[in-house]
Amino acid sequence: MPAARLRALGVAVALVAAALAAALVAPTAQAQETRSEGQQGTLHREQVWRIGHPADEGRSIAAIVFRPPDDAPRPLVVMAHHTSGEASRNGEPRHGVYQHAVDWFIERGYVVAVVHRRGYGLSGGERAERFACRRPSHVAGGRADAADLGAAIDGLTAQAFVRRDGVIAVGQSTGGWAVLALAAENHPAVAGVINFSGGRLGRSGETGQICAMDELVRDAAVLGRRARTPALWLYSANDRSFPPVLASRLHQAFVEAGGVAEFVAVREFERDGHALLPNLRGVPLWEAAVERFILRFR
Repeated sequence: MPAARLRALGVAVALVAAALAAALVAPTAQAQETRSEGQQGTLHREQVWRIGHPADEGRSIAAIVFRPPDDAPRPLVVMAHHTSGEASRNGEPRHGVYQHAVDWFIERGYVVAVVHRRGYGLSGGERAERFACRRPSHVAGGRADAADLGAAIDGLTAQAFVRRDGVIAVGQSTGGWAVLALAAENHPAVAGVINFSGGRLGRSGETGQICAMDELVRDAAVLGRRARTPALWLYSANDRSFPPVLASRLHQAFVEAGGVAEFVAVREFERDGHALLPNLRGVPLWEAAVERFILRFR
């Protein structure tokens, strides 16, 4: 082989080797766009993290991250918040931080991230969720929220203090529906999802009345057809938003379509069982079922 060709081949091999080396040591784009903000707090090292959103160019979402005292890689719990009936409360900087639930998972060795979906809390901006009573699609809203949770999972599992697998997603109300939509995405890092009182209440802008509950059941089946991630569903007997008959219909539609979900019917809780997760006094009613569920993935 002529010397010129040998030199050219050597340069090409060197360039390929350099590119492979760079790929091995360089962080992913998602990891590069994920950064902490400010100092850690004294309780569970609380800190805000900003995560670039690959599905929404120029947007980022915020997660309030809580950590055990050491830096060993820990499994991640992502928590998906509710939507308040008082619109102003959805923008509060600690929206969806159910501190007793955070404490519960921290005590069991998890890193906990309360993810503020687009349009809420520290993420702010315009909501990605869309809904209209005339042409309802609860699936679309769930998928938009699941994209936010997926972005947070990708960004945080790239950090040295988080394990890359064994993620548990926990959601309350609209957040519960969001984690069911995440289950339908079958994210490879997500081991299981926990749905507390999940669903979406469509409301007419013209009349103020709740609408599209039959469509919610229909869309539970749409999610169930794709969902193979194990799910735990918990609903209270006096949930005013999703009472037992509706909760049972949702679960039946989901599993008959192929979804993998265990249903736990919880006894009446206070004035409205919809607050089962946000209320500290609800812990004794859900912790045994949740403990059994998460132990499957440790």
